[in-house]
Amino acid sequence: MGKPFESELSKIEETFLWGNALNLTDLSNFINEINNPIYIVGSGGSLSACHFAAELFEKNGKFAKAITPLELLNLEDTLSHSSVLFISASGRNVDIKNAFKKAIETEPKSIGLICMKEDSPISILAKKHSIAKTFEYLLPSGKDGFLATNSLIAFFIILNNVFNKNVKNSTLINDDTKKTISSFLKETSTDYTYTLLYNGFGKSVALDIESKCSEAALAPTLLSDYRNFGHGRHHWFAKRSNSAIIAICNKDDKILCNKTLNLLPNDIPKLILESKFSGSFSAIDLLVKSFFLIQALGKKMDIDPGKPGVPEFGSKLYHLPYSSIFKKKKEFKLSNQAILAIKRKTKSNDLSRLNKKEMDSWIESYNNFISTIKKADFGLVLFDYDGTLCSSAERFSGVSNEMAKKLNEIVENGFLIGVITGRGKSVREDFQRILPKIYWDKVIVGYYNGADCGLLSNNSLPKKDIEVNSDLIKVNEKLKDVSELYSLNIEVRPKQITIQINDKSRWEYVRNLIIQILKTNNINNIQILESSHSMDIIPDSISKLNILPFCGELLKKHKLSEQILIMGDKGQWSGNDFILLDSEFGLSVDEVSSKYGKCWNIASLANRNTAATLEYLNRLEYNTNGMKFKINK
Repeated sequence: MGKPFESELSKIEETFLWGNALNLTDLSNFINEINNPIYIVGSGGSLSACHFAAELFEKNGKFAKAITPLELLNLEDTLSHSSVLFISASGRNVDIKNAFKKAIETEPKSIGLICMKEDSPISILAKKHSIAKTFEYLLPSGKDGFLATNSLIAFFIILNNVFNKNVKNSTLINDDTKKTISSFLKETSTDYTYTLLYNGFGKSVALDIESKCSEAALAPTLLSDYRNFGHGRHHWFAKRSNSAIIAICNKDDKILCNKTLNLLPNDIPKLILESKFSGSFSAIDLLVKSFFLIQALGKKMDIDPGKPGVPEFGSKLYHLPYSSIFKKKKEFKLSNQAILAIKRKTKSNDLSRLNKKEMDSWIESYNNFISTIKKADFGLVLFDYDGTLCSSAERFSGVSNEMAKKLNEIVENGFLIGVITGRGKSVREDFQRILPKIYWDKVIVGYYNGADCGLLSNNSLPKKDIEVNSDLIKVNEKLKDVSELYSLNIEVRPKQITIQINDKSRWEYVRNLIIQILKTNNINNIQILESSHSMDIIPDSISKLNILPFCGELLKKHKLSEQILIMGDKGQWSGNDFILLDSEFGLSVDEVSSKYGKCWNIASLANRNTAATLEYLNRLEYNTNGMKFKINK
C-alpha cells in the first residue's frame, strides 16, 4: 500500500507551480464572507492543513479552531453559530463523511469543502445541500501514498494564496538543507526521541512532523512552543539522554530560537529547520524541508515513509463503523420538518432543553401556521429579490434559468407575481428579460424597498427626477468621511441610500460605525435595513408593505384570490424582509423572526436562499381557485 516516498517528493515542484496558477476567486469570496467563528476539520495529514488554515484566519482577525471529525461530533451546541470548513484530500474516509453529515444536521452559518479530487463522496453529499460550497481541485500528482505529501503542499499553497495577494515563486529545497539534516541524524540513534519546538506558522509544520513520525513508525516525538518548553518540558533532557531537539524556525522566530537553544547543553543534538521567509509563506517552505527530514529519518530507520506497510488491525481501525453511537433518539412525536422548523425558530439544537410550556407553544404555533398555509388559495406570490430569487453569485447576471422557468410557470397558469427589492431598474430589466412581454402586466415591482411600485411594463419607474429626501441628504453628509476612509460605494437616490463596501472583511466594523454615527446625530426619521454585506437607509414613510395595495388591486382586476404567499430571506430584525415576512403567509428561505405565528422556514435540511425558494416553488399546485402550497409530510 502506498507509493515510494522519494517518487512523491520528486513531484513537489510541479505541485508548487500548479497551486500558484490556480484561480481561487470563489474560495476567496467564501472565506472573506465568514464573520463568525470557524471550525476547520480534517483527519491525518489534512489536519496539519487545518492548523495552518486556523493560523491564517486568526492572523486576519477571525476566531478559528482546527479539529478532528470526532471532535466535531461533540460540538453540536456551537456548530449552528459557527462556520465549518472541511479539508480532505480524497473526501472518502468514514470519519470525514460522518462529521460532514453531522455538520449538515446542525445547519451552521456556512459549510465549505476543499478537496483534491473531483466528485469525491463528500462533495457529492455536499452538492445536495445549498448551504455547502465545494472547492475541488484536480491534483496533477494524483493520489498521495501512505502519507499526505503533494496534497498537503497543495492545501498549504491554496490557503496561503487565498489570504495573501502576493504569490511567491521560489525554490523550496536545496542541498544545504539536506546536508544539515544528514549531519544532525548522524548524532542520533534509532532509539531517539525528538522534541519539536515551534512558534506561530511553524506549529502546523511541527504537528505534521509528529503525524508522519507516528504514522510511519519513524520515531517518538514531543511537541512544545518555545516558551512552554521552558515550563518544565526541558526536564525531559535532564533524565533522557537519547533525546534531540528539532527547532522549526522562520525569519520571525530566529532570535527566540537561538536564545532558547543556546541555553541547552552542547551534547544535545539540535537541528534548526529554518526558513529565510517570514509570515505564512515560511510554513510552505518549512513543510517541504520537513518532508526531506522525514525521508532521511525513514532511511535511518530502514522504513519507506510512503509505503511503511499497514497491519490488518490498522485497516479495521481506519474503516471502523461508529456513526450509530452518535445518533440521538427523537425527542418528540413530531415530523422531521416540524422539529427542524422549530429548531430554526428557537435557535436550539436540542429541543428537550425547552420547558414543556414553551415547547407546547411552539408546536401549536407551527401546526397553526402549516394549517393556515395549506388551506389558502393564493392568487399572487410576492418575492424579495437578492438572496431569495437571485443568489450573490448571480447578482450581476440575474436569476438562474431554473428560477426563471418556475416564475414563468406562475404567470402561464394565470396567476400573478410581485417582487419587492432595494434595487432600482436592474430588477425591472431582469424580469423583462426572463418573462415574455405578454405577462408584464401580471407582475408588480416594488423599487427601493417600496418607494415606487408599479407594473413591470411601466418603464418610467423607478422615478429619479424628484428631490432627494432631506433626511437622506443629512445621512450622506454625515457619512462622507467614513466613505472616503473605507472606500464605500454610496448610492444616493431620491428615497434611498444604498451602502456597500469593497473589503467585505471590514463590513462588520463599518456597519456598526455607520449605525453609531446615524444614531448619535439625531437623524430620527429613517430606517436602516440590512442584507449580507450592504445597507439600505430609507425614510420612515417607506416600507416593503407599500407594495401590498398594488398587489390587491391587481388581484381584484384579474378576479383572483386576494391571498398572497410571501417569500424572503431576512426575516429577523434588522433584515430587510422582517416587516414583509411578518405575515400569516410569510415563508423565509433563510433567517426567521422570533415571533411565534409568523415568518417560518420550512425548507428541507441545509437548504437556504435560492435553493429553498425553488423548493417552495416546486410545492405549488395550480387550480381554478388559486395556487395551493403543498406541505411535505
